[in-house]
Amino acid sequence: MKITLTQFVSLDGVSQGPGSADEDTSDGFGRGGWFVPFMDAAFVRTASEWLDHADGLLFGRRTYEAFARDWPRITEPDPFTVRMNSLPKYVVSSTLAEGTWAPTTVLRDVEGVRRLREPVAEHGAAPGRAR
Repeated sequence: MKITLTQFVSLDGVSQGPGSADEDTSDGFGRGGWFVPFMDAAFVRTASEWLDHADGLLFGRRTYEAFARDWPRITEPDPFTVRMNSLPKYVVSSTLAEGTWAPTTVLRDVEGVRRLREPVAEHGAAPGRAR
């Protein structure tokens, strides 16, 4: 599996809480929701196309927990909901016991991420892929 980073980051380097004011208020962050006012139909179309190329989603624990809390509850049809909820999720965490947002595989360390990148023939099948 090829790993590609897609991240929403402001020009001054902020990537925390782009979606809503209360998305991530950790460490006193009070400027959540900075990204949503700038989304338009062209951006949604482009981001949807990026997601169409994904075989899975790779998260750190904090981002995974926020997404796992919110995405399964989204019911309005949009270009992202079905894909986000159905793609295999991989979360790197030494503390998370199991994932709650199906289908999720917990990777205990970066070695698990390395194994995701191995060609399928080396170990039968990548986690989350059919043999």
